[in-house]
Amino acid sequence: MDGKGRTPRWRQTEHERFARAVEGGPQPVGGDSFAEELAVVELLRGMDVGPDAETRERMRRRVLTAPPQERPLVLPSVRRVGARGRLAVAAAAVLCLLMSLGGMSVLLSRDALPGDPLYGVKRTAEGASLGLTFDDESRALKHLEFAASRVTEMETLADRGADSASQLTALADLDADAVEGARQLTAYGTSSDKTVLPSLRDWALDQYEKLGTLRPRLPGDAGEHADTTMWLLASIAQRAHDLAARASCAAVVSGSSDPLGPVPSKDDCSAVADPRTTPGRESSVNPTPSGLPVPSGSAQPPVLPTQSVTPGLPSAPVPSGQPGTSTPPSPSKPGITIPLPLPLPSISLPLLPGISFG
Repeated sequence: MDGKGRTPRWRQTEHERFARAVEGGPQPVGGDSFAEELAVVELLRGMDVGPDAETRERMRRRVLTAPPQERPLVLPSVRRVGARGRLAVAAAAVLCLLMSLGGMSVLLSRDALPGDPLYGVKRTAEGASLGLTFDDESRALKHLEFAASRVTEMETLADRGADSASQLTALADLDADAVEGARQLTAYGTSSDKTVLPSLRDWALDQYEKLGTLRPRLPGDAGEHADTTMWLLASIAQRAHDLAARASCAAVVSGSSDPLGPVPSKDDCSAVADPRTTPGRESSVNPTPSGLPVPSGSAQPPVLPTQSVTPGLPSAPVPSGQPGTSTPPSPSKPGITIPLPLPLPSISLPLLPGISFG
């Protein structure tokens, strides 16, 4: 090889001549120059190189009788997870943790009261159950069920001597569910099944009686808000009664609505028996000298103003010192006269804008 790493031309020619001489091909002139090299090749060809026959037989038997070679254990290749994969695994773990904590919180919040840390979780769970209810009647009844639960919670809070803030929270949620449930149930009752209207009236009167019994035990602002809520429940009872009273009329509703649902029609219609006398309704109220019900368990006042609840603006209570009077219902539209447990101050109704009483 020269300095550049290549074999010289003359050396390649020598290699080719020697190869032809070994193969026994025709030799060019001067071919006897490889006589010694060719003699060495002949000598190597004549040598018996390698193991003898006995050795080869022994080697063959050893190969045939040898146990099969165990296959080496091949470990599966481990796929390296990138940054996105690790992020997805972490997100899935966090999601599972949140779902577990959420389910546990819902279970623990079933007995939560207004003002408790888990009360918000309870209200969220109630909203979720409403979202999973697709039947109009069932959804309205759920609203009324939640509203009734607020009254029961208020009784528990009163037993524990809770502050007015917790009671105000319960009253606000009671108002919201009562209005929404009444709106949906009156719409369903006037369009599909009129038998739900007496049930709505009975429910509103029951909650009115319970709240009236609880009213003296409510502190401060909660008592004033309870007066508003009782007026709201009385309005719901009156609306359901008026709509049920026109069930057999040609025109049940007027075509307009307000936050409590469809407004009864004012067209002439034959009088219908007062649904309050429907057999099967058991009332736990004591009659007053004037024949009006008052909440059971509360002291019967000697002279209390009464008020006829109508869908519009209720009449103002009679000033103290004057005998209580009640506005008699018109022959064509029976009404419900509900007593107020005490003379109400001037209170605006937040859920029904533009309506106030007192």
